[in-house]
Amino acid sequence: MKLLLVIAFAGSSLGLLAQDEPNPRTLLPQSTIEQIVNEVSGSLAMNHILELAAYERDRLAEEYRTVYRESAYIEKMAKQYGLEEVKIERFKLNTKTWDGELGELWLMGNSKRLLISYRDVAASLAPGSKTSDVTADLVYVGRGDDKRDYADRGVSGKMVLASGPIGTVHNLAVREFGALGVLSFQNPTGKPIDRPDQIAWNSISRGGFGPPAAVQAKTTFGFNLSHRLGMELVEMLEKRQVVKVRAFVKATEYDADMQVPTVVIKGTGQSQQVLTITGHLFEGIAKQGALDDASGSAATLEVARAWKKLIDDSVLPRPRRTIRFLWVPEIQGTRAYLERYPDETKRMISAISMDMVGEDVTKNRNSLRLMRTPYSVSTFLNDVAQSFFEYVGDTNREKVQNRRVAYAYRFPILDPQGTRDQFAYSIEKHYGSSDHSVFLSMGVPGVLFNNWPDIAYHTSEDRPGNADATQLKRVVFIALATLASIADAHGDGAMRVAELCMGSGAARAGEQLRHALYMIAEKESMREAVNLVRQAYAREAATILSAKILAEDAAAGRKIEEMASTFSATGLAADLERLKQYAAMRGRAADWQSMNNLTKEEQEAASLIPVRLKPAAQQRGGPREGGDAAEASRQQYNAMEMRGFADGTRSVLDIRDALSAEYGAQPVSKVLEFFRGLEKSGEFALRK
Repeated sequence: MKLLLVIAFAGSSLGLLAQDEPNPRTLLPQSTIEQIVNEVSGSLAMNHILELAAYERDRLAEEYRTVYRESAYIEKMAKQYGLEEVKIERFKLNTKTWDGELGELWLMGNSKRLLISYRDVAASLAPGSKTSDVTADLVYVGRGDDKRDYADRGVSGKMVLASGPIGTVHNLAVREFGALGVLSFQNPTGKPIDRPDQIAWNSISRGGFGPPAAVQAKTTFGFNLSHRLGMELVEMLEKRQVVKVRAFVKATEYDADMQVPTVVIKGTGQSQQVLTITGHLFEGIAKQGALDDASGSAATLEVARAWKKLIDDSVLPRPRRTIRFLWVPEIQGTRAYLERYPDETKRMISAISMDMVGEDVTKNRNSLRLMRTPYSVSTFLNDVAQSFFEYVGDTNREKVQNRRVAYAYRFPILDPQGTRDQFAYSIEKHYGSSDHSVFLSMGVPGVLFNNWPDIAYHTSEDRPGNADATQLKRVVFIALATLASIADAHGDGAMRVAELCMGSGAARAGEQLRHALYMIAEKESMREAVNLVRQAYAREAATILSAKILAEDAAAGRKIEEMASTFSATGLAADLERLKQYAAMRGRAADWQSMNNLTKEEQEAASLIPVRLKPAAQQRGGPREGGDAAEASRQQYNAMEMRGFADGTRSVLDIRDALSAEYGAQPVSKVLEFFRGLEKSGEFALRK
């Protein structure tokens, strides 16, 4: 009888489950979203990837004298699409650019065997290699990145095989111990056990893809090998076989420039503000990658094409603000452009960097990430972009709540040549190492769209087959919808952006309240727990206030100021009272009372305000990989954020508190030490 009742209840409840869960709301009406989705094309973006990086090509000498083929392609397609102010900006490089022409590694013996060739796999010849033709015995030195690896190995006049970083191995083996050249089967960015035939792009120079002039005289060559080929050679040597190899290399150097194709969609002239979107067309001149980053360049081009078409078809209005599209040499090219046009840079209010996007999520087992700005940069851009990530994620997965309606996506965004995979996404804290970091360093709020992890990152397998036209269509939609929501927002539209930031900020402040309650229960520092909540409301109020720049209307601006002030005052007071009551419940009332008693060191930090005197020295590249990479990364981001929080109003203690809310509790002594060092360098002054 009980079983029958259960079955009857389950059957009667099916009607309740047969519900249609509606799409989430965004700043754009659903009808506009539908028209944008119908226009953007993942297939066209995929075609651009194929044109730009279907395979590794030997760059012809003619390109160095005229235009790189990638730049020429962007220029051609931009003109074909009728985009405005199409041009290629050029920036002279101070050093020559390395170019490989031929690279062959042979196994010698009774029969010759071609082990690897630059013709077949461009990544196999380490950039920076010099013309050579040598035959010698091979010696295995283990990792080869420590002098002790060479003890009693007698590598002089021989070739060295190693599993360590090829640049470090070359520095030791060739420049110090007299080897003729090096072979390495290290794959620092991939998973060599899972993909044993990948060959990583690694240079034999200390930085970039060409050797510094100071070490040119002692530079020979290097070959990057796959894990499988490297282990095959190791096995021969472990069997005490004499392994003789021949390396035949032809390489040259060219005077070259950085080329930055650029176009605009002109604004109506009602605003002087500029929105920016980039993909990096080059990552060094030698390396060519389909996902890193022909994908971002292709997606950026498709955003430009589709937006222009939507304007021409009167689906979208001509934007109030100008949209700047840039295809750059990564980081260097972005910085060069922004420094050449400082007036335009000052007018930029948002930037999106498209770096490794539209990837096949099943092959790569990854998701599209939105890397928000660091905590020191509060901007509406984060929440506008996040809302469209969430929209696509919510509408492009099957919901069990809707299964009686259909076993399907609620609003499918699919490309006819792509997969039908759901949209996997993640919203994450700031990470640098791409072009958005340059915008941030120059005062422009910038976010990163990035698929991660990537099965072929910086390897020979970075080919178009790892992309997916459906995921490309989705990321193009998200980027276009994000910028379109901002491009024409003013007056009431700016208030709608502030409204989005307020709602999203309340959710994030609630998360920090949860963490603070946990810390109180676990008997952790009361001051640090309360600091989490205080900093959250300060950040979120600043984010709401950031929408004021869009208002361009005094009345709307005042209302946004009121929204920010009310959010901070009422929300913070309520959450502090919740913390106080919970502390009492946990028997920590005394800790609550004493948490504002500052130590002598904290009092000193509270009395000093860092004031910037000159710009920071430029930081090149991202965090190091390997060794103490985690510590190096932590120090880099801490330093970046301490500078970012030093706005001339915050004390050293305020900066410590803001940094602690982002990266965990920081010793006051370390923050004081950091700014005292910058005071000695003349970058900052410490004022009472």
